[in-house]
Amino acid sequence: MQAFVAAGGMRATRRLQIREVAVLWVLAAILFVAPATHAMTLAVVTEQVTAGASTFLSHEINLTGPFELGGSDELKAVLEDLKARGGTKPGESLATLSLDSKGGALEEGMRVGRLLRQFGVSTIVRNGKRCLSTCAIAFLGGATPGTAGLVAYRQLEIGGRLGFHAFYAPRDGDARDAATSRARGVTEGRATSAVVIAYVLEMGVDPEPIIRALVRPPEEMTYVETAGEFVELGICPVALKLPRMTLAERASNICNNASQGRLPVWPDLINEYTPLEARRLLLGEIAYHAGRANVRGGIAARLQQVLRGGRGADALYSELAAAGLPLPVLWAKAYYFEMPVAGIRRMGCMATLTPDDPAQYGVVLITHTGLAKPKQAPPRECPELFLFGHEEVIN
Repeated sequence: MQAFVAAGGMRATRRLQIREVAVLWVLAAILFVAPATHAMTLAVVTEQVTAGASTFLSHEINLTGPFELGGSDELKAVLEDLKARGGTKPGESLATLSLDSKGGALEEGMRVGRLLRQFGVSTIVRNGKRCLSTCAIAFLGGATPGTAGLVAYRQLEIGGRLGFHAFYAPRDGDARDAATSRARGVTEGRATSAVVIAYVLEMGVDPEPIIRALVRPPEEMTYVETAGEFVELGICPVALKLPRMTLAERASNICNNASQGRLPVWPDLINEYTPLEARRLLLGEIAYHAGRANVRGGIAARLQQVLRGGRGADALYSELAAAGLPLPVLWAKAYYFEMPVAGIRRMGCMATLTPDDPAQYGVVLITHTGLAKPKQAPPRECPELFLFGHEEVIN
């Protein structure tokens, strides 16, 4: 395969949740710098951090310059050294890779991304920096330990730029003219799109936003700017301020995101419910579809009894949620939105939330076939992303 090259940009943000730790002192500054034979430069900064009664090491690797062949080998050596040293907090990333690069060899970008996933290294693009094209591909590999293995962990600080575009081959020196060379490069670049999409899926990323970038001309950069794009790519914003809004406006945005933008942001069309009323509405939906399916006895009979005013609504709701039905936690307020969709019975959404903590909310879609889980979810570290409109530019 030829070395595909690219350049690009995108915007960055940082994690909304702030953890209070005391940084005691900088243990070491630059531990490793790539030799001059490669344009990529790696610099590791290690801090000793106190969290409660424990002390741990925190590593940040600053990657700058273009991705060139051999750079991934040097990064692997750095990661192996950090892993051998130990001392990091259990359950945390081995290190954070801070990226500032315009791109480079596509093969190297994918190798770097896989190394990040292999070693459990999170990624970040900081304010004023840019991570474009091949760099953005590598960025997608960011990960951290989870309860069931490594999970994605990618961050963008507000003011940073992260961008994707179509890849192309270097100019063909044997071509008759520049136009022929470029045309051949674009054709070969499109041929490698399947490789890129396979990598994106391997990283657990929704391929749709990447596909949108790949089908555009190579010179057109697609930047990540809206809340919906952050959600699609599993990226947490850093230093993003929450806007002032009513609970109804929050609920509207939550439903807008949960439906991938299919439910418009119209707070005036949302109906407010108490938790008791919300529970009754959702149980009524289950009973309605049980009746359509001609279900009799058992749960169906209990549903009808509860809806006629009988006792046990709380227990039945909890039982159905434990059985796997997408019933949300009922917080202090509930908001229900419903709209007709192309002659189908309806499409609706219920969001339940509390005024005390914007990160605490529940949401369920209500379709003509029954209750459904949200079509997408925000990264686990930044549920507040759903409080912004799906198409709202946040960076």
